[in-house]
Amino acid sequence: MKRTIRMTAVAVAATLSLVGCSMDSDEPASTNTPDSSENGGDSGAEEATGPVEDLEIGFVAVNLNSPSINGIKDQFVEAAEEKGWSVEVFDGQGDQAATNNAASDFISRGVDVIVNNSSPNAQMTGVMEEAESAGIPFVSIYGGFVEGVDAEIGTNEFINSSLVTAEMVNRLNGEGRVVKLNWTVLQALRDRDAGFEAVISESPDIEVVREIEVKVPGQVDDTYAQLTNLLQSDKDIDAIWLGWDELAPPAVRAIEEAGLEDKVFAMGFDGNAFAWDLIREGSPYVMEPANPFPLMGGKAVETIETIVGGGELPSKVIYMKPCLVNEQTVPAEGEEPDWENCAYFPGEI
Repeated sequence: MKRTIRMTAVAVAATLSLVGCSMDSDEPASTNTPDSSENGGDSGAEEATGPVEDLEIGFVAVNLNSPSINGIKDQFVEAAEEKGWSVEVFDGQGDQAATNNAASDFISRGVDVIVNNSSPNAQMTGVMEEAESAGIPFVSIYGGFVEGVDAEIGTNEFINSSLVTAEMVNRLNGEGRVVKLNWTVLQALRDRDAGFEAVISESPDIEVVREIEVKVPGQVDDTYAQLTNLLQSDKDIDAIWLGWDELAPPAVRAIEEAGLEDKVFAMGFDGNAFAWDLIREGSPYVMEPANPFPLMGGKAVETIETIVGGGELPSKVIYMKPCLVNEQTVPAEGEEPDWENCAYFPGEI
């Protein structure tokens, strides 16, 4: 779809609204709070005014080496191509400047929509300004909402982290020594960090022995090396908090090689099959909130269809519901959680 056609559709929608033909005009404005219906079909958005066809999408990601980020990309591309849209993907391979430059190039080439997959939006404000000047929507998945984003899709990672961190504290009966590993560049990981700090600040008998900023790229090897060195010098560790579950396999390896598998447990985030294997096997990695990555790509496509087709979103932030995965709820090998009906709080299990 050429931008002139798209803008005409939006103008027609605006004209119709002025003569009283807009849809759901009495619907109250919503706030940026999670809606469990967003895992399914209805996000509360007004429908597009007509079919949206032949879109050209410029899709950028700061690091497709991450299984979660790559999974979002795969689902988005599949859902978009089912609509007949074309998607050109750029992988920044950890380089934010290169990612921004690629997005700017897409804008100069006249794509219909820019999609940012997990790059921190706070570092892309210049790109957003270029997109706005060109009349191109900027849609983000896991980039963190900032002014200039037309829609941000993800989960509320502050809530996820508060849940995981509180459960860690509860399993320790409020007393113990913990280690935290994270990479506080992506907004989702910063939100998880903030949730951790909030819970720990109310847990005076929890000692944070070390906070490790993991190196990215190279996060798997760095996690293993850092934890191996730490556990060799200090075996009085009770729990390990991991910013995302790609760190789980090297963390488990370090714990087991130190002979601490019966003493130390680890928790993390995201929802990848290799992490579920560890939980299923009874390893020291015991729990994570699994984010509905298989649904996020489709949700982003629906959102773009609404924006470009002249509809309205009730909120620019669209939160989706995770599933809590532990030894009791971990799906069978090769299967996914029941995203719509799964438990989220430990007390639901």
